[in-house]
Amino acid sequence: MKDAGRWTVISGAVGGGLFLALSVYRSIASGGPSWSHLNPIGVMTVIGLTVGALVGPLIGAIVARRRSFRDETNQGST
Repeated sequence: MKDAGRWTVISGAVGGGLFLALSVYRSIASGGPSWSHLNPIGVMTVIGLTVGALVGPLIGAIVARRRSFRDETNQGST
């Protein structure tokens, strides 16, 4: 898998998991899980997956650029 795909999958999973955990926590904090909370939990999880998957390649590009800049700096100083 290429770098962009790997960053997309990883950040989508992190974003979806984070939004899932937060929405389940809010559901429990508001009086316990019930069938009426399933739709908002699902919606928030899909939003987290989407945002994470969209932001992932951008984060990967920034990390790669910083890593290559750091490598160039280290090679020039030795």
